[in-house]
Amino acid sequence: MSQYTSQWLFAEAAGWDLFDVNVRVGPAGVYRELGLETAALLQEMDRYFIRQAVASHWTAEEYDTLEGNRALEQALDPRLVPAWSAHPERECMRQLIEYQPKAVRLFPKPGDPNAFAISAWGAGEMLEYLQSNSVVTLIARDAIDWESLVRLLESFPRLVVVLLDIGYRADHFLMPLLDRFPHLHFDTATYLAHRQLESFVDRRGADRMLFGTRLPLFTAASSLGVLATARISESDRLAIAGGNLRRLLAQAQAGRRS
Repeated sequence: MSQYTSQWLFAEAAGWDLFDVNVRVGPAGVYRELGLETAALLQEMDRYFIRQAVASHWTAEEYDTLEGNRALEQALDPRLVPAWSAHPERECMRQLIEYQPKAVRLFPKPGDPNAFAISAWGAGEMLEYLQSNSVVTLIARDAIDWESLVRLLESFPRLVVVLLDIGYRADHFLMPLLDRFPHLHFDTATYLAHRQLESFVDRRGADRMLFGTRLPLFTAASSLGVLATARISESDRLAIAGGNLRRLLAQAQAGRRS
């Protein structure tokens, strides 16, 4: 076995209180051969000093919203903050309100099993609920096109959106949107181009960027390696590592009490 283990390479990250915003739990794929159950997921998080994660369940994404949320209930651990699947259908809304969510994940992509119109006319009640309660709303980039994202943020300007898996070529779209919409954020799971992270921090600051790994589809080593080697201040590194996400989740908690 190589001496260069993840614990050796990323030992410094043990003090960063890492909080991953982009994790899925449970089996996945046609033959259920993909994905990780809770114990295995936590073990993988331990390898990279990830203390907490916001986790959605594969069943909600690949099969059914209600069943996926029930499966997520069974898969939870104190280290996992649930990203409940949200859908505008009435029974799903009743379930969601019962959960009093701090985070949700939306799957509006046309052709997906639970696709819906992510608009005021298609999901207005749900989106207003998420906005009013400051719920951290996760949407993968491949699930929403840029124009639909603009319409969503224009219609619900206080909605806290975290755009996941944006890719390294997104800056020319992402930058003007971040300038225009103060509640838009993004994760680092696929923001991996050479010096891209530190360039963004230099130009826009660190408060809109959240550490993400896309576990278990990606190795956490990719985004953690970029964060570890970025030439940024330690305060910015800690904000990205978990401080920004904790702030957003605290706002959601406060929104539920108000």
